[in-house]
Amino acid sequence: MASIGSMRTIIDLIQPVVERDKAGFTSTRDAIRATVRAYIETRHASAAWVNRAAYTKADLLFRIRAIPGLPVTADMEITGPDGRYLIDSVEQIGRYVEILAHQTTPEGG
Repeated sequence: MASIGSMRTIIDLIQPVVERDKAGFTSTRDAIRATVRAYIETRHASAAWVNRAAYTKADLLFRIRAIPGLPVTADMEITGPDGRYLIDSVEQIGRYVEILAHQTTPEGG
């Protein structure tokens, strides 16, 4: 388990919000639900990652402290210093939340 000292990266937990204007057009904006410190682990050939093989897209593990009153769900996204990530799965383990995610790539990129 990651200790407080290894949680060095600042990330934002984002909830995309769809809004409809008076003409009926929709747009999406980002609502930052929390800014937290996280431990980040990249996918590699360890036994733990082999057990996570069901989530083939997931290539990063984010571990954060659980936030009272804020459930982290798979419909949220993460932004960090290296880009934006879609959440594939969330699991609460004691006072920590483990998030498996994959990076989004822009169209044509």
